[in-house]
Amino acid sequence: MPRRPNTNRNVVPAKLNRSLVLCRFMFSQLTASKDIDGMSESLNDPQLEGIDETGTSRFYHALIDRSLLSGEMPEEKLLEYDDHIRVHTDKINAGRKDKLEWKYFQYLSLLFTEMYLDRYFNGRERLLEDLNDYLQSVFNSEAGNYQEIEPFTPDDLGKLAFWNATGSGKTLLMHMNILQYLYYYEHSDKRDRLNRIILLTPNEGLTDQHLDELKLSGIDAVNFTKESGNAFLGKTVEVMEITKLADENGDKTVAVGSFESNNLVLVDEGHKGKESDSKWRDRRNKISESGFCFEYSATFGQAIASASGRSRINLLNEYAHSTLFDYSYKHFYNDGYGKDYNILNLSHSMEEEQSRLYLTACLLSFYEQTLFYHSQE
Repeated sequence: MPRRPNTNRNVVPAKLNRSLVLCRFMFSQLTASKDIDGMSESLNDPQLEGIDETGTSRFYHALIDRSLLSGEMPEEKLLEYDDHIRVHTDKINAGRKDKLEWKYFQYLSLLFTEMYLDRYFNGRERLLEDLNDYLQSVFNSEAGNYQEIEPFTPDDLGKLAFWNATGSGKTLLMHMNILQYLYYYEHSDKRDRLNRIILLTPNEGLTDQHLDELKLSGIDAVNFTKESGNAFLGKTVEVMEITKLADENGDKTVAVGSFESNNLVLVDEGHKGKESDSKWRDRRNKISESGFCFEYSATFGQAIASASGRSRINLLNEYAHSTLFDYSYKHFYNDGYGKDYNILNLSHSMEEEQSRLYLTACLLSFYEQTLFYHSQE
């Protein structure tokens, strides 16, 4: 029997950009804007980058002077967060010739991290209550949102994901996130010592690249080896390929059980979203168990879209609960950072039939991209 078409136009598809509960909650705690697009209109100005003569970010002044703050964010708390960002930025700038000045979306990403970690370390129970209140009373009441997200649990709070377009500076944000986490950890009433700081990469090339970048930012880092023992526990970032994680020790692999608990784990593009990759996801989740995880990717939405069945729903809930900031390619492009292309190698001497065939193929390719783009809205 053929399936009947779905005539309910109010059904919102199960897509990540319709499900960003945590991200939307963070915006509600800072400003009246619901997403990055509203902030772009007010803050996407190069003249606002950097700090003033008092050592305060110009974005801090813009948030106040342009009446962008919500009632949830006191000015004195914002100033405290801004000062933390300045101190951490100074640290990673110390060894650089070209000093970093954050773009508005990078600053907001760092500000959200400050806001979240403060509440995570100093009021986790209330944070959980507020997230679930927001999910039920605000997010699920607004048209256009996917309304089947499960409630937050305590286990959901120990992970933050950053959906950042390629080229938007996620490596430098990662360095800042390490310093931000360590600050709040060291200033909290922690009960257990931090065990390890582990950065998981997709391949050896990116491992080497991360080691170079961390060194440039003045952050101690080493290539992970099983022989390193306890030498770097809680003090140095240990960088390794995710493919080296296994259920049991091998010649080139290490068992996830060897890492014990209370680790700070950073994952760079370690999740591909395919069901066949679920083993990698389970292993990296295991080593961040009872600790904390930051994950960075440009393709969370595509990863979820490529999954199916219960796996897709599980992934959707995981990233709906953990995506702190959305600066995916659509926002990146709208801010003028995307690339436009011209065809430069089309010979004027090409026969008309060949030219028509070539241009038709280009048109079909563009049509396919347009369909995919609109399917992700």
